[in-house]
Amino acid sequence: MNWIHYSLNRQLLMSLSLGLILSSLLCLMIFTGVYYTQLAGERSSASVAVNRLLQVSLENAMLKQDLDGLRDIVHRLGEQEDIAQVFIVNPRGEIRFASQDNLLGHIIKWPKEQLPQQAQTHFLTHNGHEVLRSINPVRNKTPCMKCHGSLESNPVNGVLFVDYAAAPIRAKARMTTLLFIGAGVMIISLTLVILWFVVRHLVLQPVQRLAAAGQALTQGDLEARVSVSSNNELGRLGATFNQMATTLQKKIRELNEKDAFLQGLLNAIPDGIRVLDNDFNVVKVNRAYCEQLGLDYDTALAQPCFQVYQRKHPCTPTLSTCPLYEIHKNPEPIKKLTHYLTADGQERPVEVFAAPMQMKKGGQTMQLIVESIRDLDQAVQFSHEQKLAAMGQVAAGVAHEIHNPLASLRLALQNTLRLLDTGTCDPPQLRKYLNLVDREMDKCIAVTQRLLKLTSLGDGQAQPIDIETALRDTLSLLEYERQERNIQLNVQVKAAGCRVITQENDVRMVFINLTQNAFHAMPDGGILNILLEQQDDDIQVHFQDTGVGIAPEHLSKIFDPFFSYRADGKRGTGLGLSICKTLMEQYQGRIQVYSRQGEGACFSLILPNPDQAHSQSS
Repeated sequence: MNWIHYSLNRQLLMSLSLGLILSSLLCLMIFTGVYYTQLAGERSSASVAVNRLLQVSLENAMLKQDLDGLRDIVHRLGEQEDIAQVFIVNPRGEIRFASQDNLLGHIIKWPKEQLPQQAQTHFLTHNGHEVLRSINPVRNKTPCMKCHGSLESNPVNGVLFVDYAAAPIRAKARMTTLLFIGAGVMIISLTLVILWFVVRHLVLQPVQRLAAAGQALTQGDLEARVSVSSNNELGRLGATFNQMATTLQKKIRELNEKDAFLQGLLNAIPDGIRVLDNDFNVVKVNRAYCEQLGLDYDTALAQPCFQVYQRKHPCTPTLSTCPLYEIHKNPEPIKKLTHYLTADGQERPVEVFAAPMQMKKGGQTMQLIVESIRDLDQAVQFSHEQKLAAMGQVAAGVAHEIHNPLASLRLALQNTLRLLDTGTCDPPQLRKYLNLVDREMDKCIAVTQRLLKLTSLGDGQAQPIDIETALRDTLSLLEYERQERNIQLNVQVKAAGCRVITQENDVRMVFINLTQNAFHAMPDGGILNILLEQQDDDIQVHFQDTGVGIAPEHLSKIFDPFFSYRADGKRGTGLGLSICKTLMEQYQGRIQVYSRQGEGACFSLILPNPDQAHSQSS
């Protein structure tokens, strides 16, 4: 029966057929019963007419004593077609007149009080044949009272029995029923054809178009629409479906765009990102995470979170720090250092920062874990690149600083050689040239010493350094870049001779970063004011530029690793300020920033004054 269940056309056709057939059968049953009753009624009416005729004849015969005439009438009536027999019974049940002589004298037993008082008609079997018997009482009348007594004592003079042959009646009924059935079949067939055509045109075809469009939508064809050709309910349903499909297409497009935007946003983050659910499943990753492990996107999503350790089961919380376990106990961000195993089995040192995230799914709140995974090898490489980038710009200034003294040296040596070649040895002139050579060589040595102090690794221990000297030496290395960028430099020292406890190369690197950042903020030139002062127990160095300033939405991010936004339009590594902040905190200092967009920015370095602390302790 599946061929019916999967077709609305067949279901409707079958339902209509069954409904019409059952309705026709019910109508046929009712018609047959009514028809039989009608036939019986007609026969009964005929019997009544006959009874009246016989009654008049009987009265005439009784009054005229013409009983032979009454017998003749009964005989002739019995000879009629479709009449089996006719007989008249007196109140005592004796058959007095009959169309068949052998019936005369037979007694029909019934109590007097049960004489039929009303005409009756019913089917019965008589002598092996079915007949329709019509029973009609012959009532007593005034002219008959002389022989039959009063009306009160004898209300009925006799009973007329007329038996009609039932076979012709039933044959006629069957023929009429067959004709009715044939007509019904024709009407049902015609009705079914008309209904099928109407239902197919008005219902089935629109429904099929709706089903085809819906199937196309489920298969991803968002352009699927229904052809609407009417304004009835199904036509309006098709129009509503089209509107729904358009809205669905728009929403799906928006969701795809949002998902693409989210994935693009995640891919733009240089650290690896992955999102975990409570069942250790990885539900979202970015490109950096896939590159860290050497996996493609689909494989990274198909693996549970503990697969990065090449384990078959979740990590044991008592043996390692599991972000899911720790955050489930205490919903606070955590950080840990660990090693991931790449697809080729190599260990990769990483720093994992995990934080909880709440979201609703299916009307219920669920918690996810977002992990930011920093490749420590890559971070070291970025830090090294940042330093190389800074040193590359410093090298240009150093080359300029050395170039001028070398040019002077070359001139002095050339003049000395010319004097020697001509044989005119002028000692005062030679002394002048040699003094020039000595002075210019001192300048070159000073430049190289400042460069060595900036690039040296140090001995790993902080020591007191003169911060003013470190500042001025560093600025001298950037003199060429300052001139190239058309920047005016003003240095004001209000705390001469101040010292701080650091490694000299670290503080010089901080000065390099802040100065170059100020240069970058003034792509069209400007003024950089540097102030060295002492405030309470701190040594402070302020770098105030007249550049473009920092946008409010960027102000909270400038110390984040890998965040880079330069006014000159060039791309940076985004590690300079992060390194400065780390170095300052390493020496119990801090870095502060104040900026208003369009009015420049001021970065302040604040370091403890060891001399002040020593005097207080003394």
